[in-house]
Amino acid sequence: MKFNLGDKVKFMDQEGQGVVSRIINASTVGVTVDGFELPFSITDLLKVEKPSSTAERLFYEGKATYGTPRQEARERQKNALPGDEPFPGDESPETETGSETGESAAASPEPEKEPDDRISALSRGFTSKQPQPEGIYIGLVPLDQQFMLRGPVEFHIINYTPYTLIYNLAIQGAETFSGADYASVPPYSKIFVESIEREDLGLWAEGLLQCLFYQDESRAWLQPSSNRYKIKASQIGNAENYRYPVFMREKALLVPLLELSVHKAENTLPHPSSGKKETDSNGKKTCGPVEAGTANPLARYMLGKDVAEVDLHAESLKETRLEFKGASEEEYLGKQLSVFETCLNQAINGNLSKIIFIHGVGNGILKHEIEKRLKEYSGVHYMDASSAKYGRGAIEVYLDTRGTRKHA
Repeated sequence: MKFNLGDKVKFMDQEGQGVVSRIINASTVGVTVDGFELPFSITDLLKVEKPSSTAERLFYEGKATYGTPRQEARERQKNALPGDEPFPGDESPETETGSETGESAAASPEPEKEPDDRISALSRGFTSKQPQPEGIYIGLVPLDQQFMLRGPVEFHIINYTPYTLIYNLAIQGAETFSGADYASVPPYSKIFVESIEREDLGLWAEGLLQCLFYQDESRAWLQPSSNRYKIKASQIGNAENYRYPVFMREKALLVPLLELSVHKAENTLPHPSSGKKETDSNGKKTCGPVEAGTANPLARYMLGKDVAEVDLHAESLKETRLEFKGASEEEYLGKQLSVFETCLNQAINGNLSKIIFIHGVGNGILKHEIEKRLKEYSGVHYMDASSAKYGRGAIEVYLDTRGTRKHA
């Protein structure tokens, strides 16, 4: 972690706080405590900062003075670049209401808070042709975007999920781990950790990132994760590895740490009421998580607890769907779209995180119709599925478990 003069710090192995009053060298600073300046290694210090989101209040006192995830989403919309598309769950602030009293948000003005200038919203420019699964990444961003292999590199932690991420970063040395940074990152945002000279990249090439996932409300709670990483010198030294991610406008070397759909499938704690049938605001019945072996039409397509894959090829559907028995080729498109909508609605009701639709290549009509219908839903994010696995013939649909719904 980089310290500047005037930074307030606290100590890893003792109580108390101080102020950085002198930069001695790259690894040592002078800290003034009770009028006395003492030298400290930067690995023994933690910077004292105001929290940048609701979730980071876990590290601090004063819980009632910082913005909610919805307010963070509104701030992200305000700072979006031209051409950026909204992220799942970012709703218009005009429809926001107060908390439990139902009062208008305008009736109680938001408290002023100092933003963490290390955090920036991801921008969905879709410059990259490669799909990117939702998850947690390390991003190495060269400051010189023309000559990737020279000059300093910025170390970022990227939260490409609908959750607020609370993280703890440790760098692995020869015999010990050293705490490097901790903070929280709003949904679909990245945080700058350090600017690293090329000759020092090896010191950051191996480490551990611990993650907590916060959301306001859910029928299933995501468990923490600990993710080791190791970046090889051959990766850092190959300019072809620096590409435009789907969510950034800068070339970066991405190091995947956690794929959200995989982590959710194996590390989700369901609420005790998840198995009970409930009704929505319109009185319609909804269902709990999809279980294989039930009469649920999506059951045969499940890959995990909350991930499904539906093959919409007519040849595949003929073997499993009664509505295709005896149907003519002219009727295929309408029946394929009926299967698509049935499975999508079932995935939403079952609180799935992701569903993959295999549409094939053909003349592109089926894909076009699928995308047109997906635009009718809020809380949905979709992209081309992995070309290595599906070629150009599948689409991944990510569902926001907090409130995916079809527009009226």
